[in-house]
Amino acid sequence: MKKNVWAKRNMIVFVTAVLMLALTACGGGNEPGNTGTGASPGGSAAPKSDVTLTLWHWKVGFDPGLKAVADAYKKKTGITVETQVTTPDDAYTQKVTAAATANNLPDIYLYWSGPTNGAFDGRAMEWSAELDKDPAWKNSFYPSALSGTVIKQSQLDSYAKDKKASDWLKSRQIGQYYGIPIDVGSFYTIYGNAKLLQEAGVPLEAPPTVEQWLKDMDTVKAKTGVPGFVFSAKTFSVYENWMANFQDYMKNGPEEFTKFMNRESKMSDPAHLQVAKFIEDISRSGNLLKGAVSLDIDPSDQAFAQGKAAYTLGGTFTLSSLTALGMKPEDIVSFRVPAYEGSKEPDAKLPSFPLVQAIVTDNGPHKQEAIDFVKYLTSEEGMTLYAAGALDVPSVQLKNRDSLSPILQSMIGSIGSEANWYADNADTYNKVFGAEWNKFHEMKQKIILGSATAEEAAREFDKAAEAEKAKEQ
Repeated sequence: MKKNVWAKRNMIVFVTAVLMLALTACGGGNEPGNTGTGASPGGSAAPKSDVTLTLWHWKVGFDPGLKAVADAYKKKTGITVETQVTTPDDAYTQKVTAAATANNLPDIYLYWSGPTNGAFDGRAMEWSAELDKDPAWKNSFYPSALSGTVIKQSQLDSYAKDKKASDWLKSRQIGQYYGIPIDVGSFYTIYGNAKLLQEAGVPLEAPPTVEQWLKDMDTVKAKTGVPGFVFSAKTFSVYENWMANFQDYMKNGPEEFTKFMNRESKMSDPAHLQVAKFIEDISRSGNLLKGAVSLDIDPSDQAFAQGKAAYTLGGTFTLSSLTALGMKPEDIVSFRVPAYEGSKEPDAKLPSFPLVQAIVTDNGPHKQEAIDFVKYLTSEEGMTLYAAGALDVPSVQLKNRDSLSPILQSMIGSIGSEANWYADNADTYNKVFGAEWNKFHEMKQKIILGSATAEEAAREFDKAAEAEKAKEQ
């Protein structure tokens, strides 16, 4: 009798234990990245999953960080995330645009940050519901990260006035997000080769003005034989949007800068001629690396990393590219693009803004898994892995940076969210992508090749601006 009672008790204990194990395996956590597969964050064995997500991007330097996140995510969920890198920028843009046209986008793709950038008239999913239902996740971002990707009234006003804007764009609503920022930073950054500068006896500190910077380039060239500067003169907007527009703002102040961007002032005016004159100065002095007109962004970075020029133009994101190309962080100096002598805003500071955003294809076969991966990527854990591998400033305000390198900790520590006029008027400085600026890009290349002068380039810019202005009337 006792034997039967103990046998029943043992059977009950066994069944209860099995049920508890089953319930534990089925239970899901609330952290981003948990897809209900039973993954244990501390477990050694990855759960099984036949889902494979594809992530497209163009940032070679970011790939180690993205792969580190993908590896950690697979251990948690069993889901595989394959990254595919396409360079240069123009080739990537063409690839993504073609895929959008054919309705054949990958599960996830990275794109330049901005409201509706890369949305391709509804090919991208809209994120506001996901953000609103997870306040802790939403509040973990730098304010400037999300404010730079959300649709505001100013965007809607711009779409309403734009004759080329699609009906889809014109029907957007305030508060919508079509991408989640993965990093923050800014353009307007000059990198210097510390070894070359030291060899030439040039200070490693930021030059106080453009004029002094040009003299430093002359010194480097005279002492080492190495040209002072390289940038991607082949790619439209690198010089125009990463340097010239901000320098014009510093030189002339908000009011005159706005007039220039609104086609009310001319490039041929002395207040703005420096945009073309800088290109002429570095070209005529031999301080621009020969062949710059044929260099895309990655080859330009590579030329600088190989010591073929003393300075290069980029953004905070360029550090990862330079280290990926073999440069040691201690051999690199960086500073904000200098202001011209007599500038009205010589000490202008620019808060961070989102640079790259992750987009999930709205009709993808694994949309929920893609959403969960992006949420894991932008979690505290995911962003720490990404930042360490990519040497990039994450979009999330990390609570613990101890595992990151000193140079990256320093970069993150310098990020602020204070507003200023320039940061709050993106619609003004983004007009650097207008048709007249495309004409300037063409003329800029002619200046470099010696077939045009700064004055001629400015006059052609002014003609194109007048033509565009007439179309608006």
